Amino acid sequence: MILNVITLKKIYLYELNNNQFSKNAISHKELNDFLIKAQKDITSRNSSEYKRIKEEQDFNDLIKNWTETSQKILLMMNKKEELLTKNKNSKSLIAFGAMGAHINMALQALKATGSS
Repeated sequence: MILNVITLKKIYLYELNNNQFSKNAISHKELNDFLIKAQKDITSRNSSEYKRIKEEQDFNDLIKNWTETSQKILLMMNKKEELLTKNKNSKSLIAFGAMGAHINMALQALKATGSS
């Protein structure tokens, strides 16, 4: 925004020196108003807002990665049952089943919240 204001100011001064004003000419006062507003826009955003936005984006990225990984785990558990069950004791099999059930419930809960 500041770059645009400076560019507009140069155009204005050029037109002023050449006495060639276009229909879309802008006054010096209007240019200064733009400059003041542009500086306020930059400084009006405080660091806590940026921090909140960054944390939200990080959380959304984690959820996306977790969802993709969880879906891959479930696919692997369903496709390669022999690999996961071969030479495993009954407690291990129950644990795998519980893990799969909890992953499914967590994915359904995430879907119910409207997150993708």
